[in-house]
Amino acid sequence: MNMNNTQMSDTKAIIKILGAEQLTPTANVTAMCDKIKARHKNRVQAFLYYGSSLRAMNDPSKMLDFYVLVDSYRKTHKNPVRAFLNWLIPPAVYYLENTNEDGSLSTCKYSIISLKSFEKKCARQAFLSQVWGRFSQPCVLLFAQNEGIHMRIQTARASAIKHLSRQIIPLLQSPIRAISATKFWGRGFLESYKTELRPESSDTRSEEIVTRYQDRYDALMDILFTKAGKSDTYILPTTSGFSRLVCKWRWFWRRFFGKIVAAIRILNSAATFDGGLDYALHKLKSHSGVTIEVTKSQRKHPVLWSPVLAWKLYKRGAFR
Repeated sequence: MNMNNTQMSDTKAIIKILGAEQLTPTANVTAMCDKIKARHKNRVQAFLYYGSSLRAMNDPSKMLDFYVLVDSYRKTHKNPVRAFLNWLIPPAVYYLENTNEDGSLSTCKYSIISLKSFEKKCARQAFLSQVWGRFSQPCVLLFAQNEGIHMRIQTARASAIKHLSRQIIPLLQSPIRAISATKFWGRGFLESYKTELRPESSDTRSEEIVTRYQDRYDALMDILFTKAGKSDTYILPTTSGFSRLVCKWRWFWRRFFGKIVAAIRILNSAATFDGGLDYALHKLKSHSGVTIEVTKSQRKHPVLWSPVLAWKLYKRGAFR
């Protein structure tokens, strides 16, 4: 079997694992998706449901998290500036609430990204890990418009998983040759989390995320690597010293640029709902312990001022 056939076979095997993770959405999840589709009429191509609410589906206090894949930024957003910023620094983050039939309140944070952008950010050439790192983890694909779109998204997610694995191997190659699924993926998620504004910063926390879905990650290792005898470890392919050095530098620059981009994205979300800037600054403070004072103009026009606000936060040490 040649390399291309092997890669295609790996992709199909990974897509099969992803398909087995599909779940029937709860009533509140379905209602929220319907409300999002109504807000962006005829533009939504599919939803990716992820995050803590997915891991605790019966906890109504958890905020719902979605990536909403659309066909056009220009047609999705009424505001051309918002559409441009969504294209420039995807995704655009929105907040939404919905009252369920039983009277309970569901809250939601959803991120808009075009299907084409999603595919690019999962591909091998993608540099920042926010998308390919996040969607290497379990999520549920909901309400795809058709089978073709469904397959494009699952193929992109398979590419994300393979891309992440390639970015982990050189970090672990020397002196390690054989490694468990927990250590391998735990290291990958740790590196990815360090490029974002989020609290997970320890090996233990990253590995806990893997052990929650241990069978999944063992199955991925079976596809991607050769098992070391009868043990639960896997043999990593050999990489050169130069490749290991390049990989380390790539992760360094991902951490540097990734946190700045994440902060700008959060600040841009301040324009999408009432009190958004306060929400964004609170979120940044909860992750970094850093906050800043804002002027009346910055509060009124948070999108236009977001690069300046991000620079102020950077000088205070919010991204370190």
